[in-house]
Amino acid sequence: MNKNITLLTDYRGFFYTAVKNGRDGANTDIESIEKYFSEEGYNLTIKRFRDIDFKAKNYSNQYILYQSTEDRGLRYKDYIEDILLGLKLQGAILIPDFRYFRAHHNKVFMEILRDLSENENIKNMSAKGFGSYEDLKGAPGNRFTNVVIKTASAAAGRGVRLIRTKRDIKKCAKKISRSMNFVEAVKDVVKSFIWKGYIPQSQYRKKFIVQNFITDLPCDYRVQVYGDKYYVLLRSTRKKNFRASGSGHYEWIKDLPSGLLDFADSVFRCFPTPYISLDIGYDGKDYYLFEFQFVSFGSMTLDHSDCYFMRDKDRWIMHEGKSSLERELVRSVIKYIEEKKYLSYTNSVR
Repeated sequence: MNKNITLLTDYRGFFYTAVKNGRDGANTDIESIEKYFSEEGYNLTIKRFRDIDFKAKNYSNQYILYQSTEDRGLRYKDYIEDILLGLKLQGAILIPDFRYFRAHHNKVFMEILRDLSENENIKNMSAKGFGSYEDLKGAPGNRFTNVVIKTASAAAGRGVRLIRTKRDIKKCAKKISRSMNFVEAVKDVVKSFIWKGYIPQSQYRKKFIVQNFITDLPCDYRVQVYGDKYYVLLRSTRKKNFRASGSGHYEWIKDLPSGLLDFADSVFRCFPTPYISLDIGYDGKDYYLFEFQFVSFGSMTLDHSDCYFMRDKDRWIMHEGKSSLERELVRSVIKYIEEKKYLSYTNSVR
């Protein structure tokens, strides 16, 4: 069995941004990750993305462990995407698969993954992605009232607006998709005088999604899964604000609503990945999957939790105790490899 893994870090030598010693965005302890892999008989080679040389080495069938980045403007993420796609084309086994990296800070593709999923339970949330304001304006048969509009890369509640009227949707769509370039706009004005029928480029070309809104929810639940361990954080909404993400009103709970972990488990099982972060709403009757991430999600839910949950046949058992992000990350990856979850990938999402 192949027990060699290449772990890729960014230009700072960072692998996974975490909450360390109260500092959000600190690096994980890569030495500990290497130690835990070694204890399980795995050999970890640490490289930076820049060190990948496709001419010098063939990474076919090699395990590649990576994370994304939170850089402003997603510029370095764009570079990482080039490297990962090259590795994928060469036949490397990316952990997790490339499609899940693509969904990071990209709610348009995240919603495509939802639409393509075979899990019908997550489709009571629906969203439509748009590449420009004009795309939304010209969309046939859509009234867009009582919906939520989100920038594709929104996080911590930023770039999220509740829409009540048609007027609001147009105003907000213009605001969050604005990509104004003065020189480009002037050139388009000139071209419109020179060429009859010329259609100028849009100045609103930042992609976004419009998602249905679930009313009167006082909170949501962030459930993070590492292999077979489930960690839960309750996030209350702000006063006169529907958003729980980024509210700062957090509670690590042990008394969970019935069915929450079953719902989270059904989502995790439909996406072959070592770990996942889920934002889940509950109205007392149905569960709603608002968002989901597979890489570079915050570690606060695990870091500050005093317990975790594991399935024992048809019931859930709570286990007391603190967890180490590095240890759980390694456990999850080994479980993913040894259960050969990566073989689940075909031309479909599953």
